[in-house]
Amino acid sequence: MKKEILCYGDSNTWGCIPRWKDSLLPSKRYDEETRWPCVMASELGSGYHVIEEGLGGRTTIYDDKEELYKRGIDYLLPCLLTHRPLDLVIIMLGTNDLQLRNQREPLTKERLGNGIDELVKVVKNTDKCGRGNRPPQILLLAPIPIKQAIGRTGVYANFGGEEGEKLSRLFPEVYEQTAKKYGCGFLNAACYAEPDDGDGVHFSRDSHPRLGRAVAAKVKEMMEE
Repeated sequence: MKKEILCYGDSNTWGCIPRWKDSLLPSKRYDEETRWPCVMASELGSGYHVIEEGLGGRTTIYDDKEELYKRGIDYLLPCLLTHRPLDLVIIMLGTNDLQLRNQREPLTKERLGNGIDELVKVVKNTDKCGRGNRPPQILLLAPIPIKQAIGRTGVYANFGGEEGEKLSRLFPEVYEQTAKKYGCGFLNAACYAEPDDGDGVHFSRDSHPRLGRAVAAKVKEMMEE
């Protein structure tokens, strides 16, 4: 029986190719040999089935005023039940929480983990999405920090500029605390991935395989335990 793994995230889980110029056309996606969930699946081998559930612009618990369907907590429960039984849920969300249009009040370090905390509780409280009427294991990936881009320089301001960058650098500390609180696995994506110079938010091409291999090693460790 294969181990079922759900990767729940935003455009960096979907595999968005960074743009250097603004465009009204839909984003393009890295191929299956590049995207980190696919690389992870290849590393894990035939005993695992990896489900990619990445959506560009997805937040944790905050409304996108322009695209209301992007609030991650709203789709998480139906997603868990759609793909059950699951052995592991990998969550990497939070970057889009920084977007100013998604904030009713400015985010702070104290509130930075509120969203991921709520998502973890949804998984923990959904026994029937795992095997044996038990919730699946959870692996939290702290998102990479944003940076000022060389290409699409205006993206930086949309994510809060310098303040947004400072908050994004706190993801590892905050998410590791959440992981310890709920007994989840934890990995800092910034140890393996970095934002591309094109927009300062999306993974560079080389980042995907590095992260995929690192997550695969962490998954094997968790599954063996």
